[in-house]
Parts: sequence; C-alpha cells; structure tokens
Amino acid sequence: MQHDEQGPDTGPSLSAEAAADLRALERQAEDDPNALPDPDAPPPPPLPPPLDQELAGMLLMLSKVVAPAFPSIAAIYTEESCGAAGAAVAGVCDKYGWLQGGVGGEYGPELMCLFVVGPLAFATYGAVKGDIEARKPKQAQVGADGRQAKPEAVPGAYAAPGADTVTIGAPVA
Repeated sequence: MQHDEQGPDTGPSLSAEAAADLRALERQAEDDPNALPDPDAPPPPPLPPPLDQELAGMLLMLSKVVAPAFPSIAAIYTEESCGAAGAAVAGVCDKYGWLQGGVGGEYGPELMCLFVVGPLAFATYGAVKGDIEARKPKQAQVGADGRQAKPEAVPGAYAAPGADTVTIGAPVA
C-alpha cells in the first residue's frame, strides 16, 4: 500500500487509483445537470424548431409571397395543409437522414433572411418603378399613319353624335 507524502515542492502525491477517482469526480462535476450554471457563461443558443414546423412555415411563407400574383394559391396553402405537408415531408427526411441540421443547415439564417428580405426588395423595386413611370409626361399616341391620334374628350363635356372634336393648335388634315 502506498502512502501519500507531501514533498517539498511537488505537493501531495496520489496513488494512480486515487488520481483516476479524482479525475472521474472532476468530470462528473463538470457534466452534472444539477450543478449551478456559471453566471458569467453566455446563454445557450435557442433550440431550432422541429423539422415539420420549419417545413410548414417555409411552405406557408412561400405561398404568401406568391399569393399576390396568383390569388388562388392562398386558398390551397392554408395553415392546415402546410402543417400536414410539413409533417409528411419531415417523416421522409427523418427516414433517410435528410435535413437533420434543419432547413438550410448551417446557412439557415441566411436563407431565412433571403425569404424575408427578397419579397420586400421585389415589392420595393415594383413600387419605385411605378412611381417613376407615373412622373413621366404622357407621350402623344401616334396612329398607324404616323399622325397624332385624337385627344380624349374631357369627361362630362358635350359632343354631338358624329361631330368631330376641334383642338386649337392641332394640325389640319
């Protein structure tokens, strides 16, 4: 049997068995789920949503993006149908080991940003383009013979049936 002795500059010496026990206790203390959390430690990252909810949310978001152009899509892709589709696809993904890191894997936040910001950018582009077109002066319509078409009558103005409208300053035919 070995005795623990205190050396002048090495500290207490332990038997190999005691040292192994000490290391096991230290590891257990580190892994103890009942241990108090370190107040200086950062909070753990949030858990990702289950795959079926993530897929259903993605389908629902895509349907809402496409719905302004295709209104019938909104009646097809409801929360219930997207939830059922997400659960069905998640079952297949679990069976084959697909998308285990979630939709997008390590690029999930970037893809989510694209899904949110992309439609906003497209809508902004369309709105600005429409504003620019609205500011442009109306160009005169040219008829098939190369002459300027007749201007539209002022709403509410009286025009006799069959009468030609006279515009001051218009070229004479």
